Amino acid sequence: MKNIYVLVMDGVYRICIWLSGISLLFMTFIYLVGIYARFRPDFPEWLGFLPHASTSWPEPLSQICMITFSFVGAAAAYRAGSHIAITMLVDRINPVMKKGLAVFVDLAMLATCLFIIHWGIVGCMDAWEDVVPSLPFLTSGITHLPIPLGSFFTLLFVVEKLLCGPQTHRELVQFGSPKVGH
Repeated sequence: MKNIYVLVMDGVYRICIWLSGISLLFMTFIYLVGIYARFRPDFPEWLGFLPHASTSWPEPLSQICMITFSFVGAAAAYRAGSHIAITMLVDRINPVMKKGLAVFVDLAMLATCLFIIHWGIVGCMDAWEDVVPSLPFLTSGITHLPIPLGSFFTLLFVVEKLLCGPQTHRELVQFGSPKVGH
């Protein structure tokens, strides 16, 4: 059963990596279009599908991409063990206390994820009908969906770590790491 869960989490991890990468790429493209549109009134014909209201839309769309990149990318970073971790205290305690502290940290992460999921959903529901002025086809509730979604992915990875142990040693999560192949 644990192996099946780890395999499913491999798929979720890949989704997180791709989603955050595409968000970062899309955000970069949006900023470039916004800068170009701001300083060049002669919009090129191939960008004719974009609204050219002198760049009122790139900033909110880029914020959506940044929220997606941040929260979904953080979930992937947590699984890969490449998130910010301050280990000065942990490195100086005995191994038994170290294991207990690691479990405490995972439980604290679990509680944090549940908190963010709950209040993220409440926030999305509260803002579900509020239209984003420069993007009338989107509501504020939709634009903030990556917050509870990324926290849900992180929750899945925390549960995986608690049940199956850390996955940082696996080749999939060490993609691009100098440790792979050694």
